[in-house]
Amino acid sequence: MSTRIVAPQPERAASRGLTDLRPDREWFRWSGRHPVGALLVTAFVATQMATTAGYFMPAIGLPELPWPLHNGHVAAPATPEGTAASYFAGQFMHYFNGIAFVFVFALLAYPKLPFRATNTGNLLKALTFCTILALVAAGLLAPLIYRPGTGLGFFSFGHGWKFPFAILVWHLFFGVHIAALHNPVRVRQIQLEDARREQA
Repeated sequence: MSTRIVAPQPERAASRGLTDLRPDREWFRWSGRHPVGALLVTAFVATQMATTAGYFMPAIGLPELPWPLHNGHVAAPATPEGTAASYFAGQFMHYFNGIAFVFVFALLAYPKLPFRATNTGNLLKALTFCTILALVAAGLLAPLIYRPGTGLGFFSFGHGWKFPFAILVWHLFFGVHIAALHNPVRVRQIQLEDARREQA
């Protein structure tokens, strides 16, 4: 079996210049050509990064947020919590939620949020959306769905401020990664730069 190295097309490489082949710019070029695929990748990466951060919250003095474990309790209530079956059911539900929320953000919330079409505005849109998700998680999901009867109370302040604060930090971390990978402003900037370069 032979391995071939495929070189970039000369005319495309020449028009962009080899110094322009940066991973971030190539990502946004690819995102512009494959917007749905880019949203799927964005959702997976953002969910994975935030999920990992949830397990490491104790490192900064906050309670652990094992969302796949909690989702397993909801997705498979007849399965003992903490078992492999419960965990994988929760993991599936958790990632499905992450993908769904990224699509809701990109297709429905992003155009409606009032911030300007800038890189900063893009970040503010994602953080605002994820703050709303945090309020829903702390005010509804944690006390009424995931841990009913444990005294979490109003917006999960029943056991102090750290738990609701951890929920907010987790969702903001999720939002930062969404904004880093889903940036229509950068996509448009790069498309315009490429069009000008091809016309020159």
